[in-house]
Amino acid sequence: MGAIVSACDGRIKTATVCRSTCGFRGIIRLVNSNFLRLMALVLGSSALALSLSSCWYTRQAAYFLSERARAQPIGRVAGDPDLPSSVRGLLSTVERVRKFATETLGLAPGKNYTRYLAVDKDYVADVVSACAPDSFTRHYWHYPLVGDLPYRGFYRKDEAIGEAARLKATGLDVIVREVEAFSSLGYFADPLYSFMASYDEDAIAELVIHESAHATLFIKGADQFNEEFATFIGRKGAELYLAGRYGKDSPELAKRRERQAESAAFVAFLSETARLLEIVYDDDSIKRGEKLRRKADIIASRASAYKDAVAKTVTADGYRGFDMGTVNNAYLDLYRLYEEDLDLYESWLGMKAGGSIPSFVASLVDLSRTAGSGIKAAMAQRL
Repeated sequence: MGAIVSACDGRIKTATVCRSTCGFRGIIRLVNSNFLRLMALVLGSSALALSLSSCWYTRQAAYFLSERARAQPIGRVAGDPDLPSSVRGLLSTVERVRKFATETLGLAPGKNYTRYLAVDKDYVADVVSACAPDSFTRHYWHYPLVGDLPYRGFYRKDEAIGEAARLKATGLDVIVREVEAFSSLGYFADPLYSFMASYDEDAIAELVIHESAHATLFIKGADQFNEEFATFIGRKGAELYLAGRYGKDSPELAKRRERQAESAAFVAFLSETARLLEIVYDDDSIKRGEKLRRKADIIASRASAYKDAVAKTVTADGYRGFDMGTVNNAYLDLYRLYEEDLDLYESWLGMKAGGSIPSFVASLVDLSRTAGSGIKAAMAQRL
């Protein structure tokens, strides 16, 4: 999922329990969209849901349905004379962005973000991911109907922490991250949450456009493409939205680009860390114990380098104070998964779509019909 971290609010937590900043939300939208899709499919089969009673499926489904039952239509919410101005601003921005996504970017219209839900916490759910300690081999959970997926989501933090502890006990590198947005890919009308009222306008635009991209094109078995496609469209679309609303030389657009530049520097540092580790992991002549020792040395060295170099050049508190020594394979693998091939989409936009986002979207929708889950290879072959 350019750069997946933009420190609009400077919130980045450790690799054990990490919180997304506005740009880092992008990295977990694969998790979000698949988690909700899983819930939708499970709920679509009453027999299966009954057979899985008193387990993870029905617990998460109960939370999921409860949220959507409590969500109110935006029109009704906007009619409340006592509605806080921040929430009213959120509703107005979302309506503008949804129209922009459809009319200017060529994304599919849908019912997402047409309902609003007031919640007590400032995120939606916790998601667990895990990775081998001596390689970037992901841990997968098996689900009926949708197969194997590299995450498990929980609406209750204690359940997520419990799952993380179980995996850690097996020796895996694990992270738990707080999810701030979901896409159910059109199966349900995904709501706006009250905590989103604190987001900057460009973050809201990127969120809405990203999820609209998921609703426009989602290919089963092509998780990396799905997330990269939506991330690319979300970022490009948010910039176009700001340029159209405020102007190409506006302070609003300049501010976003500054944050994106810091994000890119942070991600580049993580990517290089992962590259150095992968050299060790891929060397079959090195025994496992030695790989783990070298891993610790590399992470410690990179943490020192980050503190001495990158941390001094960024302005966001989340980047300046980030402890690079806390990262593990599960944390780094998220960046490997979502940041690896975005240049492919940039090339496709320029060479196959003439720089037009609507043409870009339409061409990939068309290609998906024949390429299916092999769409990235098909893109590369055609460039």
